[in-house]
Amino acid sequence: MEYISDFFEFIKKATAPVQTVDAIKERFDAEGFTELNMDKPWKLKASGKYYLSPYPSMLVGFTVGSDQYLQKGVKMIAAHTDNPGFRIKPDPEVDREGMLTLNVEKYGGPILSAWFDRPLSIAGRIAVKSDEVLRPKLIHLDFQRPILTIPNLAIHMNRDINKGMEIKVQKEMQPLMTLLMEEEIKDDYLLNLVAKEAGVSPEDILDMDLNVYCREEGILVGSKEEFVSCPRIDDLSMVYAAMKALTGSEHKDGINMVAFMDNEEIGSMTRQGADSMMLSTVLERVHAGIKGAEQVSTPKSMDIFVISADGAHGFHPNYSEKSDITSKPVMNKGVAIKISGNRSYASEVETIAAFQQLCDRAGVEYQKFVNHSDEPGGKTLGPLLSKYLPVHVVDVGVPMLAMHSTRELMGKQDFLDSIEIFRTFFRLEE
Repeated sequence: MEYISDFFEFIKKATAPVQTVDAIKERFDAEGFTELNMDKPWKLKASGKYYLSPYPSMLVGFTVGSDQYLQKGVKMIAAHTDNPGFRIKPDPEVDREGMLTLNVEKYGGPILSAWFDRPLSIAGRIAVKSDEVLRPKLIHLDFQRPILTIPNLAIHMNRDINKGMEIKVQKEMQPLMTLLMEEEIKDDYLLNLVAKEAGVSPEDILDMDLNVYCREEGILVGSKEEFVSCPRIDDLSMVYAAMKALTGSEHKDGINMVAFMDNEEIGSMTRQGADSMMLSTVLERVHAGIKGAEQVSTPKSMDIFVISADGAHGFHPNYSEKSDITSKPVMNKGVAIKISGNRSYASEVETIAAFQQLCDRAGVEYQKFVNHSDEPGGKTLGPLLSKYLPVHVVDVGVPMLAMHSTRELMGKQDFLDSIEIFRTFFRLEE
């Protein structure tokens, strides 16, 4: 239960990508990690623990072995910091009969209906004036309280709602924020609220990058409390598991690394996404920062094994026809190895076999997931990482239900097993 309750505490703080990175930094700092800067030389030491955040919503953490540094290569776990939802547009205030709503746009592929009638809040960052024109000051912001909701239309006014209907984001998904008093006006209402929360003058705020998130806590459900119901399980469950494995695994050889990338839900084609050169650049810097590394290898010839960790679709008892007829992972029966003949997942026979042996070493179960042949699935980090690096990749994830809902569901044992697998991975000395 220790991991479960701690994960719920992590979720409370990891409300948007930049807040997720901040929460990870806080954990790494407490474990004695040293923060690195891309603008300065790195002098890495044996048994050292380091992290860097090249961009506010991306973080790479790694530990250096006590003996052989790069001779044993790099063991990496990759996951993503973003999740589907809504982003607030500029000048978002809309006044209808004194009821103030915010104009938002969809981010990624959320299940829209799941956002109705929830306590919602706002998190992200703002840019304020500074003395350096090209370097405005950035402030991270999280209201940490329910200040929004998206009310449903009563069934008496929408008799066909239970027959299925198309939801229009622009019309129906605009969050209600407040009831304006007579002396209040809609103009800059959010700006003034943000300024007060951040402790700055409204006139100093230049721009805002703010997300709407579900302000609910995680709970255990099921008659045996065997399921975890929580916002943002995709993919913060894997972020948490990788983080805990790295901080709890001493090793002698090689480099252990976690890479938490942003924008996976919209294709990863950003500077902080997996479809970029940033991770390759970080590995080059790690190589250059280790004493004597120039006699060992170059980044392009490193032996790099990557576990790409992202949620997998679990078997749904009410929609059994949506799963493959033979490869259908069930919650609490093992972490799923994700396989695709068209390579939307990067798992190959060698890496699949390696992960199976890793699970055997950890003493936990595993399953194999393949999409229904007539139900194409999504993409993930693995194929993109192998695009830029000569890596061995296996795509895995905990089986989930309600993926991309405001509250998702995973098996408690699968989540705990993922931590054990990742910890065993980082402790390998062979």
